[in-house]
Amino acid sequence: MTQNRSRRRAVAPRGEGTRLREEILDATIALVEELDDPWQLSLRAVARKVGITATSIYLHFESLEALLLAAKHQMWQQFGAQMVSAAETSGGQPYDKVLAFGRAYVTFAHENPGVFRTLFTKAWKLPVDDGMTFAGESQFSLISDVLRDVSSSAEEAHLRAVQLWCGVHGLVVLRQPMSLFPWPDLDEQLESLARAWATP
Repeated sequence: MTQNRSRRRAVAPRGEGTRLREEILDATIALVEELDDPWQLSLRAVARKVGITATSIYLHFESLEALLLAAKHQMWQQFGAQMVSAAETSGGQPYDKVLAFGRAYVTFAHENPGVFRTLFTKAWKLPVDDGMTFAGESQFSLISDVLRDVSSSAEEAHLRAVQLWCGVHGLVVLRQPMSLFPWPDLDEQLESLARAWATP
């Protein structure tokens, strides 16, 4: 007991509350990555990882659910930022952007399986930012806008984006449980999806 107490962090100086909030969120995301079920998470576990008391978390989050929702929101931002960055630094053609987007999607899922699983669980109903109608809307809109260049209308671009998302997501979630299926090479499959939806 004495040893655990000695590891607790000192009271944060004035103005460092924002940093502590970020540390709490980072610890929550790290624990989510380790758990099969995010609802197994506890405030005590998060506090232990950060080095604070569980009651200190209530200064930043009113409940475990509020903490989980804030963590999921941050996960979406990280997930989306990687995909947007990949698309923006690729070549200028829709095919190049879509392929880079898909590769980033798959890479994130492979490198962060717990977070990826949590992002799409029904258990967490994530509130959206003002002006948005669903989580991930800005990333979806980016791809829809890219596909507008190879579509006859905005409606067709939207449908292409939906089909592309379903294809890439399905590629990610089916490969592990269906490991005996004769899957094509992963990158070849991504290239095929990009050709199917990002060319006229």
